[in-house]
Amino acid sequence: MLKKHYYWWLLVSGLVGFSLGMFFKITWEESKFIIAEWDEDPILIICPDSDLSDYRIGLAVEWWGIRGYDIAYVHRDRNNKICSNTWSDGMILVRSEGELLPDTLAITSRLAVLNKMKAAQIILPNESKNTHRLLEHELGHAFGMRHVKKVGHMMHPIHNLGGEKFWIPD
Repeated sequence: MLKKHYYWWLLVSGLVGFSLGMFFKITWEESKFIIAEWDEDPILIICPDSDLSDYRIGLAVEWWGIRGYDIAYVHRDRNNKICSNTWSDGMILVRSEGELLPDTLAITSRLAVLNKMKAAQIILPNESKNTHRLLEHELGHAFGMRHVKKVGHMMHPIHNLGGEKFWIPD
C-alpha cells in the first residue's frame, strides 16, 4: 500500500514538515526582540525616488549610532544602478514607492539567513518622509528588530504610541 501511494505520502510528509518548521520558526521569532543581526555594518542606499534630505538621514543614522547600531556609510544611488535590484547584499535600500497596506506609514522587508541579516528594504513614501521617528523606527526593523508593545518604545507598532525610548526587552 505504501508503495502504491508513495508520491502522496511524500507530498503529505513534506507539507507537514514544512508546516511544523514554519510553526517553530514563527514561535522562536516571537520570543526574540532581535530576530537577526548584521555581520558587518550595512550600507544605507537612498534610491532616486526618495526625497529624504541628508539632514533627516543624518538624524536617523546618528540616533541608532548612539545606541550602538552603526551604518557603514550612506550612498545616494542617483543613477539607479543599485536600487534596480530587489535585494543587495550588505545594504539597506530606502525607496519611496512600493506596496503599502492601508493606514501604513512605511514598511520594512528583511532578508535574513540563519539569524544573519543579508539585506533590507524600507519603503518610506515621500509624504511620510518627515514624520517624527518614522525613519528611525524602520531602521530598527532593518537592524533586525521586531515590534515591542510597550508605550514610548521606538519599536512600538502604533506610531502614536511609540516614542524616543529604546531598550532591549527581556
